[in-house]
Amino acid sequence: MPDIYDRSKALAVRMLAPRSKGGKGLEMTLTKSVKGPRDPDTGGAATVNTNHEGSAFRDTYEQKDIDGTAIKVGDVKLLVSPVKLDGADMPQPSTQDKILFDGRLYTVIQVNPWNYAGLAVGFEVQARA
Repeated sequence: MPDIYDRSKALAVRMLAPRSKGGKGLEMTLTKSVKGPRDPDTGGAATVNTNHEGSAFRDTYEQKDIDGTAIKVGDVKLLVSPVKLDGADMPQPSTQDKILFDGRLYTVIQVNPWNYAGLAVGFEVQARA
């Protein structure tokens, strides 16, 4: 029998699903970049990008929350689904990851995971265009 955390995750998945699938969100692409192995010929390391197709809901910050330092004018709050469009788990976004959402490319500034008893139920992402 599913517990309250499993039901919370299922609710987040339903609510944050793309509108075309009955949810309140839109499709998005999370691009995670990691440094590959060091190349002895060039002395550097190649960057490897991995795309994760998922869904999210965009919200704005209230005027009282915008302090010009941590949260700037134009920053958005993206509520990211805990699962990708193919049903696999969405990796947790990290600072400096890129998110393509509704035709705009955002940079992840901060992430607050909704993590209940070790289960990722979703992610609240502060993003900047």
